[in-house]
Amino acid sequence: MTLRFRTAPLRRLRRMAVAIPLAVLGLALPAHAQSPIIQGWLAANTLCKGGPPDDQKTQQACAKRDELNARLKRRGCEYQADGDWWKCRR
Repeated sequence: MTLRFRTAPLRRLRRMAVAIPLAVLGLALPAHAQSPIIQGWLAANTLCKGGPPDDQKTQQACAKRDELNARLKRRGCEYQADGDWWKCRR
């Protein structure tokens, strides 16, 4: 019986020795970067919304945004209007 009580703290210590580095490793992993197509859409959307409607650069930015919008939808991404972001299947 005394043997069982002595091994319990060792097992707990071994579990903690494995769990703590795994938790730290999980926190240290980088976040997923946005894809270049989403970055392009965000840049074009900013120019499209922020420019004067009759400006040629604004119209080009809106056309580029619409093109990227169609490409993202073909890839299975959905636009989330409430936060102005894209949700894509991985």
